Amino acid sequence: MMRLLKNSTPVSRIFHLFLCSFFGLFLTGAFITILSGIFGWNDRDSVWFIRLNTFLQGLFMFFLPAICIAVWTDSPSKYLNLQKSSNFYKFITSAILLFVVAMPMISLTTQLNERMILPKQLADIEAWMRNSEQAAEAVTQKLLQGKDLLGFISNILLIGAFTAVSEEFFFRGVLQREVESWTKSGHGSVWITAFIFSAIHLQFFGFFPRLILGALLGYLFLFSRNLWVPVTAHFFNNASVIVVNFFVGKKALDQVNNPPVTLWLIMLSVASAILCVILLKKLKQISTSQPFRLK
Repeated sequence: MMRLLKNSTPVSRIFHLFLCSFFGLFLTGAFITILSGIFGWNDRDSVWFIRLNTFLQGLFMFFLPAICIAVWTDSPSKYLNLQKSSNFYKFITSAILLFVVAMPMISLTTQLNERMILPKQLADIEAWMRNSEQAAEAVTQKLLQGKDLLGFISNILLIGAFTAVSEEFFFRGVLQREVESWTKSGHGSVWITAFIFSAIHLQFFGFFPRLILGALLGYLFLFSRNLWVPVTAHFFNNASVIVVNFFVGKKALDQVNNPPVTLWLIMLSVASAILCVILLKKLKQISTSQPFRLK
């Protein structure tokens, strides 16, 4: 099997990646059912049950499928680009700065996406999409609502660190790498992966801001060729929400994420987009990236 995958095409490896992820979905359900039976967990709306489900989904659907593809190469760490690269700390600093600068642009995109209205002929689909969005938002709020220190640390480790690692290993570490090998296009691989990254979350009224976030993460990986750079940026994005919610409160978080759409916000968002492009061009200038080849 190892020899077969090593000699396979990028399309074949992408297929195996999603096959493993699909199998991981069933494993998640199986583990939840088994653990619920053993420990008698009946309250599936409890915070700790949601945390367990989130962890198992990240483990079986994202992290382990990426590891499965990586171990079928001569050097898994080199395949995933986990080794320290040149200008590493400059990229890490720039990644955090990029996500700070992108906040106004993301906020405006979020507001516009949430106001999206489908044609009347698609009213049933829109209702289903909004119900899915509300369900996802309810889960997120349940995870963030606690004010105890244990819950805060758990969220930092799970939503901040583990989610960043598992999703970046899957989407940037393997998927974007293989899409780039297949299409021979760095920009194409960034946007194709970002599209899949956003779509797979099934939060349609947050699709476009997540698409932009995915693209920013993708360009960080494209230029740095070090997976820890997008992992750090992803962690910063998730952890900042947890920290603000815990120390300042949900009301302040909503004001940051969902400010009123004004001329000031639009101008700030345009400036934000321009600065993001400038930063990415600066990162491209210090990049020493080469096209991916299977090792």
